[in-house]
Amino acid sequence: MPDQPDKYQQVKGVIKSLGLDQADLADKLGVKQASISQALNGGNNKAFQRIVQILETEYSITSLNQHLESAVGNELAVIKNMLQNLQNSVDELRQEIRDLKKE
Repeated sequence: MPDQPDKYQQVKGVIKSLGLDQADLADKLGVKQASISQALNGGNNKAFQRIVQILETEYSITSLNQHLESAVGNELAVIKNMLQNLQNSVDELRQEIRDLKKE
């Protein structure tokens, strides 16, 4: 049973990474948003399967894990770049402080 929450969280993560929301999915499936919410929380397996099918057919998501790893990997690369830029700035400031102390 521990796999169940992971499956729903993965699908929620994929939906978020695609910039979709529950209203978008409800429109695509022709159901109310409450049905989507229920499905994404494990309350409606049939609707959940339809959501997964839409992700696979309309958004070419063949592997939820692979898609999430790719999305997270891209975000991590951006974060690493930002951290490196911050580190460079800190190093420059340290050098300027050393230079000021020498004067």
